[in-house]
Amino acid sequence: MKLGFKSLHPVTQLLFFVAVFVFSLSATHPLSLVTAFLCAFIYDMKLRRKKAISFLIKLILPLSIFSAVFNGLFNHEGVTVLFTLWGNINFTLEAVIYGLVFAIRAGAAIMWLGSFNEILTNDRIIFLFGRFSPKTALIVSMALRFIPLIVSQSEEIEKAHRGIGKGKTSGSFIEKIKNAAKRLSVLISWTLERGIDTQNSMMARGYGLKKRSSYNSYIFSYKDLLFILAVISGKIMFILSREELTSHYIPSIVVPFPSLLGSVFSVIFTLLMLSPLIFDIKEEKKWSISV
Repeated sequence: MKLGFKSLHPVTQLLFFVAVFVFSLSATHPLSLVTAFLCAFIYDMKLRRKKAISFLIKLILPLSIFSAVFNGLFNHEGVTVLFTLWGNINFTLEAVIYGLVFAIRAGAAIMWLGSFNEILTNDRIIFLFGRFSPKTALIVSMALRFIPLIVSQSEEIEKAHRGIGKGKTSGSFIEKIKNAAKRLSVLISWTLERGIDTQNSMMARGYGLKKRSSYNSYIFSYKDLLFILAVISGKIMFILSREELTSHYIPSIVVPFPSLLGSVFSVIFTLLMLSPLIFDIKEEKKWSISV
């Protein structure tokens, strides 16, 4: 049984994720960045538990370090020079901070994407886009589904190769490259075969035919209406207070103190981003008490 945010209509869920994606990718003020990142991580951890923590440690943190160092090496704008490399390359504080800002944006968006993948399953995506563009809906659905499948299959291939003595740490440097190429070849072949099987299966079911009918159990309720109104209100607040929460990091760091409007917006949009979590906890408590 689906409870909380998962029980809402797919259109409602899609509008919510579009809103938080836009907010996360366009946030510049430290307050907005931290809010978007923490809300994304909290809800992702609620849905995926240990995978969210592993994702944070293995991807987000290395991405942040890489982005800061990379931007510091190749972006030389900034007034605060930390040190000079090779005589004429300035490594500036502003470039490092801007790299971290980019990494936090990307990290928040990626974690929201992880939650998106948990909530909007294949059948919901096909329901949303199948009538307008069946082929596009199928491609998007397959792409989102294939990401975790490819990761899982890659681990299985690695285990099999490790069993025959050809794992990642086996052999010389040349042998490691050859073994990695073999594993990649196997993974690509499996991915193509799986894609062809999925396409043939959908064609056999008559997917994409104009006269084909389909059944769905999604019901648009008053909860969906209230949630959509909340999302729209949050987007309006975002547009009205965007200038209030706009910061600049190049060539100098300019972070304005949040005004009253900006503070109110931050509180409202934080509640909006936490609303799926609040919704889930409320529904779980309700059903646990009734049982």
